[in-house]
Order: sequence, then C-alpha cells, then structure tokens
Amino acid sequence: MSKNDAVRSEGEPHDAVSKSLRALLALATQESMGVSELSRELDVAVSTAHRLLNIMRLHDFVEQDMHSRRYRLGPAARKLAEQSRGDQNLLAVGHPHLAELRTLVDETVNLVVLDGAEALFIDGFQSRQPLRVATRTGARLPAYATAGGKVLLAHLPKAMVRMNFSSELHRVTRYTLPDRQALERELEEIRTCGYALNLGEHLVEVCAIGVPVDGVHGRPVAALTIAAPRTRWTRKRLTALAPTLAATADAITRDLREHGS
Repeated sequence: MSKNDAVRSEGEPHDAVSKSLRALLALATQESMGVSELSRELDVAVSTAHRLLNIMRLHDFVEQDMHSRRYRLGPAARKLAEQSRGDQNLLAVGHPHLAELRTLVDETVNLVVLDGAEALFIDGFQSRQPLRVATRTGARLPAYATAGGKVLLAHLPKAMVRMNFSSELHRVTRYTLPDRQALERELEEIRTCGYALNLGEHLVEVCAIGVPVDGVHGRPVAALTIAAPRTRWTRKRLTALAPTLAATADAITRDLREHGS
C-alpha cells in the first residue's frame, strides 16, 4: 500500500473507525471523560465526538454515568482487556508445564484455545524424536477435526455448537466426522470420559489426545494436547496418556488460580 493509498478523506468509514479507536485509547488512560474533553483530544467537533460515543455506547464499548454525564470504558472494552490479560497469563503459566510434559512423554504438546468454530494453537513444544509431529503454534484448524477443539466444544452449550456448524461438516480426511450429528454424539462421549481423541481426522498420519484446562471460574479456557505419528501410537496407548495429560492440565489450572487469571 502506498502512502497515498493509506490516506483517506474526512468522513469515510476508515476515518470514523480511526477516531473510534483513538477515542477508546483516550478513555483507557482516564477514569472518565466528557464530550468536550474527547472532542479536544481527537481534534473533532463536539457533535462528532458525541456521535462516536453514541455508536460505541450502542455496542457497550463505552458507558455514561447518569449523574456526571461523563463517559468511561464499557463492559465490551473491559471484557477485551480482561481476555487479553487472561491469554497472556495462560501463555506465561502454561509454557513451563508444556516443556515438562514434552520431556515426560517426548511427543509434541500443544496448548489450544477455541475461537468460534476454530481451534487456535497458541503454544507448543515439538518432540525430539526423528519421526515427529510439528508444532502448530499460530495455526487455526477446524475445531471438530482436532482433539483440543473437540474437548472444548464438548463444554459449550449445544446451541452454540449448532450455531457454529452446519449439518454437513467439511471432511478434511476420510476419518473426519461427516456431520454435526456425529459430532454431537462424540461430544457426549467426551463429556463422559473427560478427553478427546483425533485419529487422523485432520492429517491421516497424525493422532492426538486432548483434555480441558480450567480457568479460575471452573470453566475450560484452553485444551492441552499430545500429538504423535499414528505409526507410533495406537488408540489404546493414547487413552493411557489421559491421566498424565489431566495431571498437567490440573497443574496449569492451579497456577492460573494463583495468578488470578
């Protein structure tokens, strides 16, 4: 993009978005602000500042004190800030436990969160064995085709699962679940046994097991997984890892609670 491409005329949607983001940043540095203060901060007319605040208030990014008439960050903005801090704590707390788990099992281990219909891999350590599964840190995969994604879907309300997935699922391999009905049956089994398996459902040559990691409020905030070549791990060997995996997940949960995440 050239410098000219990056410049937009006053009044275009890009300009409104830019001013809204600047307004949020300004409010984040103050306990509260009045419309006139914000208009001076943004160098816009009072009417423009008022319009921006009304739009952000409509979406809960700001709220107005009924007595002082001043504005402060709203619940949506605070939720984003809390989620960001929680993700940072999860990474900081989980990282050394992932390292220990990789040393213990000498297979690839990952920390996974759910992002809508996708499993997002946020951290991991690769096995040191010559034949190994690569870490996927930063990758987004269909949640229904991964062990970590499935174990987190199992703890969602059924209505949310149905909202995220159509009746037919895209089959990545011949082992991928064919439809939402099959997924819902498997999620029921996962809730009963406490772990999820991926037996070649995203890559035919890879199998994995995943367990949930609970946050401070007792709800899963992530999944901990072990991934290995199918030539080395049978279903029976994988399921035997469940207690080891759960013990590491519990240790991460204890540390998260200690850090107040």
